[in-house]
Amino acid sequence: MSAGEKIQGANVLMLTRRLVALVKMLVVAAGVATALSIAVIASLQFAFWLVANTWTPLPLARIVELSGIDVPRRYFPASDVTGSSRPATPDLAEWLLNLPAIVALFMGLALLSLVYAALTSAEKRLATVSGVDDDPPNVRGPR
Repeated sequence: MSAGEKIQGANVLMLTRRLVALVKMLVVAAGVATALSIAVIASLQFAFWLVANTWTPLPLARIVELSGIDVPRRYFPASDVTGSSRPATPDLAEWLLNLPAIVALFMGLALLSLVYAALTSAEKRLATVSGVDDDPPNVRGPR
């Protein structure tokens, strides 16, 4: 392997490490935003519970409607007692829209934490491959 190939490989490795670090920071920012959204929705639901004395979950469809996104929904007349016009299996999108928003946010937060763990693992593997230490000696502290 020539010196030029080694330098090019080191540059690709350094660029990859920087990209992983950037994506990791974006995942952390998304996690913080998701956690704040969970807190806001939980506070709203608690306030509605105090006012109405009944706990009503806030469905994801309501948040989508409030944001101005038009999602086609299927509505069935109440006179359809037999269920002849209803599909045998509910549509996946319909099922997801009927989920409480806080459940969807917790699932998103769990997914973000798994992505963060995978990125941390990849970052450690890249550090061992490159042989470069992330912490400079003067920042690390006593050993």
